[in-house]
Amino acid sequence: MNRVAFRIASRELAGGLKGFWVYLACIALGVFAIAAAGSVTTGFSKGLAAESRILLGADAQFRANQRRASPDEIEWMQAQGRLSEDLQLDVMGSAGDVRKQVDVRAVDNIHPLIGAPELSGGATTLTDALAFVDGRWGIAATPSLLEEFKLSVGDDVMLGQIPATIRAQLDKEADGIGTPGTFGPGATISLKAIEASGRLETGQLFRAFYRVVLNDPSASDGLEDAAEAAWGENGLRYRGPEDAVDGLQQLLGTLNAFLSVIGIAALIAGGVGIVQASTAFLETRIPSIAAFKALGAESGTLRAAYLIQLGALAMLGALAGVILGAATPFLIALFVGDRIPLPTILQIYPLPLMQAALLGLLSAAMFALPPLGRARATRPAALFRNLGEDRREKTPWTERILAGLAAIILMLLAILSSEERGLTFGLIAGAVIGWSVLFGLAYLVRYSARLAARGRTGFARLTLSNLGGPGSLAPTIMPALGLGLGLLVFVASVQTNILRQVDETARANLPSLFFNEIPNQRIEEFDALLATHGVDITDPDKFRRVPRIQGRVIALKGEPLVRENVARSERWVINGEMAMPYVGPKPPEAELVEGEWWPADYSGPLLISIEADAARGLGLGVGDTMGIRVFGRELTATVASLRNVDWGGFGVNTAFILSPGTLEAANPVHFAIVQTRDPGKEEVIIKALGETLPNVIVFQTRDSFAAAVRLLGNISIAVNAAASIVMLAGLLVLVGAFAAMARKRRIEAALLKTFGATRGEVLRLYAMEFAFAGTVATFIGSLMGVGAAWPVVTQVFEAEWSMPWAPMLVVSGFAIAAAALGGLIVGLSTLSHPPARVLRSV
Repeated sequence: MNRVAFRIASRELAGGLKGFWVYLACIALGVFAIAAAGSVTTGFSKGLAAESRILLGADAQFRANQRRASPDEIEWMQAQGRLSEDLQLDVMGSAGDVRKQVDVRAVDNIHPLIGAPELSGGATTLTDALAFVDGRWGIAATPSLLEEFKLSVGDDVMLGQIPATIRAQLDKEADGIGTPGTFGPGATISLKAIEASGRLETGQLFRAFYRVVLNDPSASDGLEDAAEAAWGENGLRYRGPEDAVDGLQQLLGTLNAFLSVIGIAALIAGGVGIVQASTAFLETRIPSIAAFKALGAESGTLRAAYLIQLGALAMLGALAGVILGAATPFLIALFVGDRIPLPTILQIYPLPLMQAALLGLLSAAMFALPPLGRARATRPAALFRNLGEDRREKTPWTERILAGLAAIILMLLAILSSEERGLTFGLIAGAVIGWSVLFGLAYLVRYSARLAARGRTGFARLTLSNLGGPGSLAPTIMPALGLGLGLLVFVASVQTNILRQVDETARANLPSLFFNEIPNQRIEEFDALLATHGVDITDPDKFRRVPRIQGRVIALKGEPLVRENVARSERWVINGEMAMPYVGPKPPEAELVEGEWWPADYSGPLLISIEADAARGLGLGVGDTMGIRVFGRELTATVASLRNVDWGGFGVNTAFILSPGTLEAANPVHFAIVQTRDPGKEEVIIKALGETLPNVIVFQTRDSFAAAVRLLGNISIAVNAAASIVMLAGLLVLVGAFAAMARKRRIEAALLKTFGATRGEVLRLYAMEFAFAGTVATFIGSLMGVGAAWPVVTQVFEAEWSMPWAPMLVVSGFAIAAAALGGLIVGLSTLSHPPARVLRSV
């Protein structure tokens, strides 16, 4: 039987690929998306893993906040290997009339231990760039510092109280990714300059990093445990090379999961095209199948023969997708490689390519088996009579079961091979549910059109009859086009709302100036200066100032903190020291959801108010305790309340707020926020502070917002491009539908012309039919996209919802126009055949 099946298949395949281009394209497109996602992210992951030691700058890194390592800690680290120290802090830079916050990195004379920075415009080595010459320290400035201060290499600048000269432009750090200073001005300076300035006193904000190149690299595995044994919880925090890229690896895993599901959604959307092409192919083989069955051929032989043909074509489509996916990393490197800062290893990775090919073949099996089963189960007499699809046999259980197994294996393979299994499952489930709903609604539309046709006459009746009849467009267009549109509308709705939130709501509500490191003993002088320059310090909607400390969470409910027990989405509150203000009176914006606020003059045991989501992630409720470390001192705070936080609003919006009465002895610095609509006033305030309180750090949010909007805009372009793959699959199905309908409607068009219909009337009929089907698909798809986006915007991003009319109308209008144009194309194709010739061939 196998030999006979192979002979039948090979002879029929010799006839070429006519009619199979949509079939091949639908498979190739989905496989390409999955293969490209896997290849690109694997290349980046391998590149990050290979350069993790370089990105860390050593074999091990230790970190301390608001303090430098003790002599004992220095001695211990020096015993492990070669040691380098650098500090990171914020200072106010000034040159001429420009005064802005600068991110400063202070390095010792042996930095970097690994690699070398890239400098241009002046000194060629970091040692020369940072040297002390003629009473001024040298710095290597980022491009953003030169741009914002309007300076060039060789110019002078003040960094806090340090007179400095720009000796080189810093194009790339030895242990960094991307262009230095992307989010603000930055400078590298000698550690000795910072030490001499007195900027490292207790209470000052800075971070100390210690990098070690080990004497014995094999000792790295037990180094973290050895450090903890030597210092305990009060010691420095350890990071290994793998930790240096852990966040990026997680981001790449999420990106791969998202793009892979885009590919699977494209396969599902293109599934209608696969069914359509398979059915059309098998219809052309009706005489052959009928003849074989009449001569006694077994159903199993026929199934095997046509399964071989469809499988071979599916493998061809998958191979095309795999080749394109494998080439994608090389094409990205060729055209935009210099704009992507991530290191990558360019090579062909078999595993993601094999996975993509297998998913494509499973998709082909899932969608091609049902029409194959119907064809081989139909009786010979019915085949010879070429009866309509509504009078054929139903799909046999064998093909149903096999198709179902293919679908289950496809989903299991996609989920189990993903690093973000929960995300992948949710996205796939959404795609499957969306496709199923659209498919069910398509039959509802078909049934409704059939009922509506009974009370109509003329072309309206013909249009509705075509939609409600056996050759209805609805089951073809709605699932494919609706799923693609739904995904595009979903992405557009989310990004439109987020961009609006950042660009409008946040710009209007967030402070325009942040002040940090205000000395506790000079707060009255600070307030008076702002009042002198037009800030109403009595208006809580325009000005706030509170004392704050930097604290680190070390215990929950009396037990030492276990990172794995904290919800992943809320681990940001335990990743290091957090800013923790202490406040007496309840802030106006504090919306309590549980518990009570302490009295304004409270002075008892330490209490804490926690943002509600953070509290849930930590597993804390009112009455529970949380241990924190402040300046090396361990404190225990009792949870007094949980509150909602509007992260885009004005106020003391932090995860933790402490009660007064305990921390005053620490002589904390204060931070303040000011809302002003006048950029000119901001510059005046910053200049005045430089004359009286030069060590106060001022952050201007306007530039940060502009950078955030640009970044989100660039990301949205990439996400839209990825989501468009599903839309492209839907359009491919439309193309296939146009071709299939053009063949099916030839007889109908010939009869209409014979009975007196004009060319324009036939074209209008098909344009109306296709436009109506496209409109229904667009409406349902858009509704599903908006419905899926609303909870993401309001619950996940906690943003205000706004209906994205503009992008939705643009996408919808394009889809409806494409469907109507397709109807015109079908009409023109049918009218190109003389009616007499068409009717004689029946």
